[in-house]
Amino acid sequence: MEVFRSADVRKLLHNKFVVVLGDSIQRSVYKDLVKFLQTDNLVSNAELRRKGEFSFQNDSLVEGGQMNKMHETTYREVRQYRSGHHLVRFYFLTRVYSAYMESILADFQSGPQPDVLIVNSCIWDVTRYGDQQLEDYKSNLEHLFLRLKEVLMPECLIIWSTTMPAGYRNSEVPENSAHNLRMDMVEGNFFSATLADFHTLDVLDMHYHFRSDLHLRCPDGVHWNRAAHRKYTQILLTHIAASWGIELPEGVMPEASPLHTASTEDHKPVQ
Repeated sequence: MEVFRSADVRKLLHNKFVVVLGDSIQRSVYKDLVKFLQTDNLVSNAELRRKGEFSFQNDSLVEGGQMNKMHETTYREVRQYRSGHHLVRFYFLTRVYSAYMESILADFQSGPQPDVLIVNSCIWDVTRYGDQQLEDYKSNLEHLFLRLKEVLMPECLIIWSTTMPAGYRNSEVPENSAHNLRMDMVEGNFFSATLADFHTLDVLDMHYHFRSDLHLRCPDGVHWNRAAHRKYTQILLTHIAASWGIELPEGVMPEASPLHTASTEDHKPVQ
């Protein structure tokens, strides 16, 4: 079976700068990648629950989080993991394109520029910004994709990942919901994937990849457990390797792989 282990991840991303942009799900994408660069073990569900902490697995909080009291759409969190040969950074987004996104692009313009940019934003966009939020989301996607192509080097691998399947909270009555998040996400995913492809960006359809893994989704209907995020990372690394023309590793599946039977921790709620 083709599968990455920690040593393979370090080799693949040697001397690379990887940036992850997005919401709390993308924060978990960042956390699992940082963990995987150091060990085959999975990130714990407790670690996935935390936000804005000063340090996670030898990374550092650069901006926002516990440094500031910011809430809702003004929330900021910038994290960074650096080793001798790896640099991974995370920016929390509450909207796919905004003045804050322009400040992030200014960071890239001043250098260094990322070798890989992994971006997704949808759930906040279609739930927090009023009645026209889905149409605004579509317009903002166009602005984002144009600006990414303008600012980033042609060599940068830009990966747009669609939003993983969402459900209803355990206590939620669907017919009382102000917006149908699941349907808005399907429409948003279709539009964003089509538009990203039009702009010649790489697209990873995570909604498709996790459609049969709903048992790995948390009770809040939005977040996912540690086993899901290691699968996500494996899919992501496979795509990066293929994009760079690098042969995929082959070997025995590590015990920490989510394809093994999940541990009891993976059946506990993650908020």
